[in-house]
Amino acid sequence: MTFLFGKLVWTVVQPGNLFLLCLLAGLLIFLMSRGRRGKVLVGVAAVGFALFAIAPIGQAMLLSLEERLPRPARLPDRIDGILVLGGAVDPALSLTYGEAVFNGSVARLLGGIALARRHPEAKLALIGGEGAFIPVGLPESRATLGFAVEQGIDPACLILEERSRSTHENAAYAKEMIRPAPGETWVLVTSAFHMPRAFASFAAVDWPVIPYPVDYKVDPRTGLRPRFNLLEGLGAGTLAGKEWAGLVGYRLMGWTRQLLPGPTEIKSRSAR
Repeated sequence: MTFLFGKLVWTVVQPGNLFLLCLLAGLLIFLMSRGRRGKVLVGVAAVGFALFAIAPIGQAMLLSLEERLPRPARLPDRIDGILVLGGAVDPALSLTYGEAVFNGSVARLLGGIALARRHPEAKLALIGGEGAFIPVGLPESRATLGFAVEQGIDPACLILEERSRSTHENAAYAKEMIRPAPGETWVLVTSAFHMPRAFASFAAVDWPVIPYPVDYKVDPRTGLRPRFNLLEGLGAGTLAGKEWAGLVGYRLMGWTRQLLPGPTEIKSRSAR
């Protein structure tokens, strides 16, 4: 129920939809009142669209997340497993075309496969069920299995977690399924902007992992320059807004122990 409620709320409050609703409501009120009311809502929508088109609001929000948990300078010589979180594939299109159809976050899977090739001793765990509002009957981990095998990953080294629908469930169900032993070294692979929430979720189930962010969205050298691109601005704002809302929501629900983990948290957990 919480999962569905969160999906519905975010559908309404994400920047593009929220400004569009303000615009439509303002126009309706303007017409019904014969021009006496509704101007404020229209103005809010216009200003909102203009800000996201020109100012790098979403990019700044994304960059603050992407730089929060950097990759380690060096991984241990031996690792026990690699956790690749879902979000790299479109299950509906994959089911329709009979092959994995990837989206802009395919670097999650590619990064995990690259690590698995460098560490053949490690298990490669593909984590993720169906996170869409309407499931289609194909878990994300199952949709990417064939591609991983085609890339040379030994099927005996693969683990599929197919039940989880959210980052919180990614951590909880993966631990329940894998049952990592104390002292094992597991590497967590996901998009850089998603890493803080993912790392915090695994920490909350007492599974210390090494963050290995991939799929960077913002260039810190040029990404914060003003521009006039509404589509790009709203895209970045939607992606960042969803992630920040998730961080706050997870903390309020008690699914994480802190709002925004940082490098000091990695060091403290690895020292245990």
